[in-house]
Amino acid sequence: MVQSKVNWFGVAGGVSVFCLIVVSFFVPWWQLVVGDNLMTTSVSPLNTNFDLFGNAVSVPLIVALNIAGLISLSAGGILMLVYSVRPLGVHSSRLLGFSYKKPLYSVVFFLAGLIVTVAVVGSLFSISVPLFGSQISTLPAEYTEGVTMRILMNAGFQWPFLLAITAAGLCIGAKVYHQKVIEPKPKKRKLEVSKTIQPITVTVQ
Repeated sequence: MVQSKVNWFGVAGGVSVFCLIVVSFFVPWWQLVVGDNLMTTSVSPLNTNFDLFGNAVSVPLIVALNIAGLISLSAGGILMLVYSVRPLGVHSSRLLGFSYKKPLYSVVFFLAGLIVTVAVVGSLFSISVPLFGSQISTLPAEYTEGVTMRILMNAGFQWPFLLAITAAGLCIGAKVYHQKVIEPKPKKRKLEVSKTIQPITVTVQ
């Protein structure tokens, strides 16, 4: 039997996941710029960079988390495409169940981790760090030798974050549309009309 059905939501979701992976290495999901490029923080689940006074700073734990995020999202994209072209396969439901959650998890964990990190950093260093928008913050006196110093911070989500939300929505749409893909089409039945001639009995008295 030739496989003819395709889950187009899944195809679009899988393609968007791989587009997201590629662009995330060049454009961050969220960026923070302190002062006149005094410090730049570019964050995504796949690639996180810290630039302090023009020098790149690497954190091994964050690098490991980025690698784990890359593997997870890549596996989700591949399996979503495999499922999408054969949604009626034997293991299609398992492939879909594993893959459609990956972009959603990436968005949720990224957003939650970003909010927690900004809050923790602000609490530890007694400085207000914006999640988005511009803000002038006062540096603690212990870091400036008693000199009052204010610095401008610019933060915001970049367009790959919107692409991540779109990819997550398409993969969820593939999960919803799966029910229509596996639903068999109703067969048209021909109504047979049987004509039965009943004999007429006449009684004469």
